[in-house]
Amino acid sequence: MSAGCAKIGVANVPDQFESAAAIEVFDAGFAYIQDIYIDTADIGELVLIGLNGLRRIEPALAAVKSDASDEVALLIDGRAAAQTKLASSAAEWASTAVHLIESGRTASAALNAATAESIYASIFDTMADQLDSYTRYSTAEAAREERAKRDGFGGIGASIEAHTDGALISKIKPGQPAYIAGLMKGDRILAIDDFAISGMPLRGIVNLLRGPVRTELLLTIRRDAREEPLKVPVTRTHIVEQTVFMEVDRDFAYIRLTSFNQDTLREMREATDQAEVTLGARLRGLIIDVRGNPGGLLDQAVKVADLFLATGAILRTRGRHPRSYQYFDADNHVIVPKIPIAVLLDGASASAAEIIASALQDQGRAIVVGASSFGKGTVQQVLRLPNDGELILTWARMHAPSGYVLNRYGVLPTICTSRMRDSATAIAALITGKGESIRRNLKIRRRAGTDDADRPKQMCPWQPHEGQDLDLQIAEGVLGKRELYEKVLAFAKPRAGS
Repeated sequence: MSAGCAKIGVANVPDQFESAAAIEVFDAGFAYIQDIYIDTADIGELVLIGLNGLRRIEPALAAVKSDASDEVALLIDGRAAAQTKLASSAAEWASTAVHLIESGRTASAALNAATAESIYASIFDTMADQLDSYTRYSTAEAAREERAKRDGFGGIGASIEAHTDGALISKIKPGQPAYIAGLMKGDRILAIDDFAISGMPLRGIVNLLRGPVRTELLLTIRRDAREEPLKVPVTRTHIVEQTVFMEVDRDFAYIRLTSFNQDTLREMREATDQAEVTLGARLRGLIIDVRGNPGGLLDQAVKVADLFLATGAILRTRGRHPRSYQYFDADNHVIVPKIPIAVLLDGASASAAEIIASALQDQGRAIVVGASSFGKGTVQQVLRLPNDGELILTWARMHAPSGYVLNRYGVLPTICTSRMRDSATAIAALITGKGESIRRNLKIRRRAGTDDADRPKQMCPWQPHEGQDLDLQIAEGVLGKRELYEKVLAFAKPRAGS
């Protein structure tokens, strides 16, 4: 486990449910749903459904609306614990919900013993289930972990594993505090700030290693069983998890993107610079692998795509809220403008990864090789709540440069490898072919409507190949033949005005 992954400290949120604090949390959450969710939502119906989510805590609970009057009642074992008028606005529903919960706590021992966070989670999770599969609630603790993955954390730059002595250092990141302090792979951490960690859960040890940037830790290290333990001071720094990995494969730069966080753009620039320095004039192509990439920060995906595009659209987003209508276009600053590019895609490539693939494909800048992507084409707002938790709320749909909706359908590769057996046959067919099937399938994909969402994926289903990386082989085969590369690019580029 990385000593700088996601969690920083322990939530400074009281466990006890408090009415005033709960009203603030619910007011913020309900207002966000009412104002910016992608579709109009009946906040009253959602709150009633959310209150019934408290059955996770008290199975005998029920929130019911009277058919004969404008009232709502909270029942415990069929008996009314509270009854009140129906509300209208988000703020009124927040007060109403808290009033019903407080009354329910007097009638239910389980509800009375529940923490504030468990109550928030029960209600918001149940409400989110009614909206869409990407809207969700993150508890205060989970939200801190997710923020650390996106934005970084204070850590020492080492990965650790469980060990009877405390923790075993399994990896040291060059240039990071642990490396600078002289720590080594195989060192065992016995104590942190003279606090013995033997027997502690690994997560607890990670929490001790993390903390505010520029603060110092004193680690007690055992390196050799025959010698006395060492005392090593280490100063935490801001660490962002690596998402870009580059290696040279013959005359090609193979760049793997595992996700998109705040450092992905910088890492991508460095990877392409390194490729140019390493290969120089021998560089025949870039292979950007987003297979298995679940996505991440939208702005980073747009900026990475922009690195390779001089002009044209990258992405359009549209939702219910006026600010959800956004247009992302390329500027005229482009790197490696003449180097062929291939993007590797599969059924686990989603969201931000699909932005890269669709933009470079539609703008005729890259061939896309592999299988139809996941089809997670919606944008979520990450909204921080007063309890330090987060409501991740869907507020827009993403559209590729040629106009098609990414959600549900995904990106259809230029070269579908699903049913291919070997790269040589595939390359030969591309050389002799005129691209009729590629043009036809992409035309169908770009015109797909909501009534035939499964058809594009059926044209190129995800069928992982065993024993060989056929996607990579075909990408290198096409990139290595410039005339063929230009030919395949033309097969996939949409007609003007489409």
